[in-house]
Amino acid sequence: MNDQIKLSIDGRKAAFENTYELTPDAKKKIDVLFKKIEDLGLECKDSADFEAKLAASPLNQDYINLFTELSQTCKSKLVSDQPVDTGPSAGDVAKDLLETQVDLSVDGAVQHVRGRAYRAGLDKARDIPGVGGAIDIKNKIDLFSRFKKQK
Repeated sequence: MNDQIKLSIDGRKAAFENTYELTPDAKKKIDVLFKKIEDLGLECKDSADFEAKLAASPLNQDYINLFTELSQTCKSKLVSDQPVDTGPSAGDVAKDLLETQVDLSVDGAVQHVRGRAYRAGLDKARDIPGVGGAIDIKNKIDLFSRFKKQK
């Protein structure tokens, strides 16, 4: 499995472990879901492909549903044991964590795709007479300017 895909899956799984005091039943449900997500990850060529396929898959909704279910059945690690009249519910905290995780995953996938497209464009441009040499010169100038700034 691609390392970036593995990190993405591990991050999603850690969100459960970091948010809830998991019961044995909850752990079993998480393991079943993540086995399916890992199987999907094995079918993908890179993290952008994985994120796109996961977003379109029913597994994405299963992940959200499990987060919501656990907010009602497991004790939150994020909410104080002291009774309070105000503040976010465990469900609200779970929703915010999930939205943040999705945003980070999408941002990472977009950056990855942009980087690959940029490198592919440079590779194609190198075939144009004179452009390959200009790119090499620019890269050398950039490299030397980094050394100059470090002094």
